[in-house]
Amino acid sequence: MRTNLLSYTDDQKHKARVELSYLRADIYDKAAYSKQLCERISALDEYKNADCILLYFPTKSEPDLTSLAAKAQSDDKTVAFPISKTETCTLDFRTVSDVCELCEGAYGIYEPKESAKRALLTKDTLCIVPALAVDLDGYRLGYGKGYYDRFLASFGGTAIVALHSTLVCERLPRNDTDVPIKIIITEQEIYSKNESAL
Repeated sequence: MRTNLLSYTDDQKHKARVELSYLRADIYDKAAYSKQLCERISALDEYKNADCILLYFPTKSEPDLTSLAAKAQSDDKTVAFPISKTETCTLDFRTVSDVCELCEGAYGIYEPKESAKRALLTKDTLCIVPALAVDLDGYRLGYGKGYYDRFLASFGGTAIVALHSTLVCERLPRNDTDVPIKIIITEQEIYSKNESAL
């Protein structure tokens, strides 16, 4: 059953985050559905045509998509993870050759070293964006600091969200700075913005 947050207004994002955090924490067998998400992502044309894959290290019960790093590198793609710039709430994507190169950074999230090479972003770059939840218009609920919305505002590639099907909502609270995502992937379906499930 689709989670319905239609009654929430834009100033109730905190309430939505609390409710959805509990919902996500209760998801059973995260390893299995994380594997399904990785398989669905790697089957996308947007993945196959990508020159660079932007990943994130999981935290707070997020799906673990880091196995895509080795897959992408075997497919001759560059792989990058973000460094969080806390003073500006912006992201700086740096390339890695192995997930083991990541070390604990801001907010306790693993990220590349400052010495790592900055990723070259193009129209063929695929960014996998973390989200607590997403709605059918492609608007995501993050953690409130706007890192990814700032990044996506000028990103010229393709952004996708991959998460459990119970975290796809009819509508989420949003504001003018939120940037919608083009593709939503769950363990059951693939949604393209303004289109029905594929």
